[in-house]
Amino acid sequence: MSSLPHITILMGTRNGAAFLRQQLASLAAQDHPRWSLWISDDGSTDATGDVIRTFADTCPNPVLMLAGPEQGLAANYLHLLCHPDLPGGPVAFADQDDLWLPTHLTRGLTALCHDGPTAGQAYVPHRLLQRGGEPPHPMPWRVPRPPTFRNALVECLLAGSGLMLDAAAVATARAIGPVEVPFWDWWLYMILTGTGAQIHHDHTPGVIYRAHDTNALGPRHGMRAKLWRIKQLGNGTYRRWTDANLAALEPYMDRLTPEARAVLHTVLPLPPKHRLRHLSRDRHWPQDRLALWLAA
Repeated sequence: MSSLPHITILMGTRNGAAFLRQQLASLAAQDHPRWSLWISDDGSTDATGDVIRTFADTCPNPVLMLAGPEQGLAANYLHLLCHPDLPGGPVAFADQDDLWLPTHLTRGLTALCHDGPTAGQAYVPHRLLQRGGEPPHPMPWRVPRPPTFRNALVECLLAGSGLMLDAAAVATARAIGPVEVPFWDWWLYMILTGTGAQIHHDHTPGVIYRAHDTNALGPRHGMRAKLWRIKQLGNGTYRRWTDANLAALEPYMDRLTPEARAVLHTVLPLPPKHRLRHLSRDRHWPQDRLALWLAA
């Protein structure tokens, strides 16, 4: 473990005091000791700032708290990733309300320590789901096929909670800089697959996702989650998300691989309705493809 590099943990917070203490404790319990924590607080009005300052006063690792841009979750995390003073080296992303298992950093850094493509490497741990006081249990495995740029245009299989990037992948993202997109992790999935980065999905859990009524992105599992997704499809929200992603990608086509550029050259001229139907074929699950096609 001592040979693994220092890593900077990036955490976005907003009114997360109810869950933050336990998450910070799980960072302190990592068996890889060489880390520092950067937190961007996006205008919290609860005790989040006090929780962070108390942790910083007692933690032997460096903890830095910044003021967030207050422009939403995606802008907050991209503000951290693209901050001009961010140290070099790998980064790990932390949600304010998750829990990290003690070996998470070690497993991720070990996976990323091998030579990879010029665009870099990303590590995605499997996650456990915990509702209320129930014991955690594995979330459904959502990666039946290798991740591709075509798939990244229509869904995100690179969950931001616990995501880790090596130094080259960080440089790939920072070279583009902050953009206006619906979701920061979906954006990273697109640019990493589009530039030829390698993505490691680990079947071993590294993070506990704690489901509660105030999760930033709504319910993620169960019947409530299905109804939430149907609503986003039916009211045009999902189409607006994909259109916003494509608009953000278009100015940076020269940074993508020839294969990714060819995909965009096919997709961008299509009318929005036909565009979503065209992209639907690249969702992983057949039922999702049908739902997207119908919603278009």
